[in-house]
Amino acid sequence: MTNKPSLRDVAKQANVSLGTVSNVLNRPTSVSEETRKKVREAIDMLGFIPNSNAAHTNINSKIVGLVLPLAQNPFYDELAQGIEDSLDKEGFRVLIGYSREDEAIELQLLRSMSDANFRGIIVTPVGPNNQVFEKFIDRNVRVSYLSQTDEEPDQCSVSIDQVRGGYIGLEYLARLGHKKILWVSGPEHHHQSNQRFVGMTQAAQQFGVELDVMAAPSLDFLSGEQIAPMIISRGPLPDAIFAGNDALALGIMNYFHKVGIPVPGQISVLGYDNVSYAESALVPLTTVSQTPYQLGWTMGVQMLAEFQASTDHVHQHVVFQPQIIERSSAAQKI
Repeated sequence: MTNKPSLRDVAKQANVSLGTVSNVLNRPTSVSEETRKKVREAIDMLGFIPNSNAAHTNINSKIVGLVLPLAQNPFYDELAQGIEDSLDKEGFRVLIGYSREDEAIELQLLRSMSDANFRGIIVTPVGPNNQVFEKFIDRNVRVSYLSQTDEEPDQCSVSIDQVRGGYIGLEYLARLGHKKILWVSGPEHHHQSNQRFVGMTQAAQQFGVELDVMAAPSLDFLSGEQIAPMIISRGPLPDAIFAGNDALALGIMNYFHKVGIPVPGQISVLGYDNVSYAESALVPLTTVSQTPYQLGWTMGVQMLAEFQASTDHVHQHVVFQPQIIERSSAAQKI
């Protein structure tokens, strides 16, 4: 029988010390991002599972862990609310950890929640490779997650057709007569933005749209306010802006309002997510809806099904289709 990979094997594969591997697993912020990545790749390659102090997950536990990439993000806030409301009806409580979009911190949170005998863990993963979650199934830890790929993993998942979302967003603006469209995306590592851009390029080619791109440092309101003057300084405004999420779109619109650029009178703006406050903005935001609360509710229902699952349980892979929610921030080009 092949021996299970050890901490020393990981250190050798990553060409680092045992202490460095231990720090990545237990104190990831004390190690450089480059080193964390090397160790994480070695862990994935070898299939290493950190030792757990608990032999089995406590099946009587009423605690579910939730690992989110970012704090103070309206999409994830509403996603978490849907999960909490869904699990609450069976008496479960949710404890949240934030990975800060770092895979090493994500792994540390998963390990800590597993060691603490959480009944299950729901993850919105940092990257597209979700193989690491499979390692926790062997410990009887139920895992459910918001998938970022089209693959059907060996656990329950919820995913959104992001390529379709990008396509229908650009199609909508093109049908309003907008021929010069600026896509203000998230950071380069934001996997969902990259998927949406695939659909956007397809629609741009089909509808004869001139598609320009700017990347925001973060998908939040402040980044929208900060990137708006850069958009203005580039020269003639585009016909429309398609923003990476609602918070970014609202930040851009807020700056435009301050400097006297009317939306949609001079430029249309389209968001992405359909968070609850998009409708109550000064100019109600037209957006591509991901229904974050419903996503969270569905993930919670899946987790409850996992808890009750027998050996013949069939994992559910729910794919949501985004849709356009029309409000006031985008209008027909005159």
